[in-house]
Amino acid sequence: DCSGRNEEERLINYLFLEKKYNKELPPVEQHGDTVDVYLALTLSNLISLKEADETIVRIDHTWIDYRLSWNVSDNDAQFEVAYYSNVLVDPSGLCYWLPPAIFRSSCSINVNYFPFDWQNCTLNFTSLTYNAKEIRMLLKEDADEENKWTVEWIIIDPESFTENGEWEIIHRPAKRNTYKHIPMESNKHQDITFYLVIKRKPLFYIVNIIIPCVLISFLATFVYYLPADSKCPTLTHVTEKSLKPLSKGLVCFRYLMFIMVLVTVVVLNCVVVLNLHFRTPSTHVMTRWTKRFFLERLPRILHMSQPAEPEPQWDGALPRRSSSVG
Repeated sequence: DCSGRNEEERLINYLFLEKKYNKELPPVEQHGDTVDVYLALTLSNLISLKEADETIVRIDHTWIDYRLSWNVSDNDAQFEVAYYSNVLVDPSGLCYWLPPAIFRSSCSINVNYFPFDWQNCTLNFTSLTYNAKEIRMLLKEDADEENKWTVEWIIIDPESFTENGEWEIIHRPAKRNTYKHIPMESNKHQDITFYLVIKRKPLFYIVNIIIPCVLISFLATFVYYLPADSKCPTLTHVTEKSLKPLSKGLVCFRYLMFIMVLVTVVVLNCVVVLNLHFRTPSTHVMTRWTKRFFLERLPRILHMSQPAEPEPQWDGALPRRSSSVG
């Protein structure tokens, strides 16, 4: 253990003191060389989606710095050096940096088909300090014993990833973009874009919004099957008013507005029906225009005839009339 620590200390002194490593200089041997920086995104948690998308991620940065390379034969042990900025360096000069972070990215939300909507949130990475002639941004490459491939997707570690209760990840591609119409001297010539396509889990909204609205719409039409003497139609819709559905999308908002208008019309209709049903000759007098419209004009339009008055019926014998003639 002591010899291992001594070798590590000697190696760190060799890299940073004897070779006088300067972190302010780019890791290139000659002027005009380009540094290849490989990026990969590992998703640990999708926190929430509001006006901004919040995710916990780890970004893998990999590049080669020739100044941090050493000869393995000059050291008794083979190990990787941890720089003070948490960069791992191997003997070939390969630098590996894995900084965890919480990203908040603006994401345009389209909720027209709420709660059956899906959103496409992108994370765009570029270099604001160096242009495309100084560094070349690439997607991370991975390999096994036989093949080598480019990681063109967001990495999800099943051991550390936490599922979100409201959103489900359906696609997670990654793409390297180069814009030929923009000169290489500009920092907008290249970038790495990670696409996070998520879909809303609609079960909660189906149970709490859609199903109650559908039941209320059927209940509003069945009100007319209730007799007017029961006085139940108005009570039924007062119960409905206690529900406060949440309208977040355009289509859902239209449906909720239709249900509200339908229920309002039915309630007003029930109030008018009950008002007319409980009127009696002792409390109300039929106006002249009402009598003329319903008893004269409307029956003529509907080809209805006025029913004949029934003949009076007498129980028992007719009363005997008295006269002066005996």
